Amino acid sequence: MTKDNIDKLISLSKEKNQLINKMYSITKGQKEEIEKEDMENLNHILDEKDKLIEEINKIDIEFLTIFSQIKNTEGIEKIEELNVQLYPNLKELKEIVTDISSTLVAISLLDDENNENMKKRIEKTKMELKRVKDGQRAYKGYNKPITGSILIDEKK
Repeated sequence: MTKDNIDKLISLSKEKNQLINKMYSITKGQKEEIEKEDMENLNHILDEKDKLIEEINKIDIEFLTIFSQIKNTEGIEKIEELNVQLYPNLKELKEIVTDISSTLVAISLLDDENNENMKKRIEKTKMELKRVKDGQRAYKGYNKPITGSILIDEKK
């Protein structure tokens, strides 16, 4: 029974790994859209990422449910406590989980870089808006509307 559950965990992990790799590709695309300042495509990419995260969360819930069954059946707290000789498929599970972890770290680093780029773009936009407001104030100060009559002296 535990071997079958480990096989299910492997299957779920492979599925999660595919989704995580897809998310990594999308995150790279997100970086390109930020650099191009294409906010419409960026919003589309973020929506795609949200859908992937929802799918990954469903897989995680199923994974944790099965893992809890294994823990109860075997009387363990950590997966490392299982004997690899009894369950040789554990090695494959650990390899997949390691691969998922390294991809998640890469996504996290890329997301941090993307967030930093977005902050810089927002700051740049704030500065541009400030210059426009300052220009508007200067324009209003020098070009006040004239009401009433004006007398101009001419020298002859």
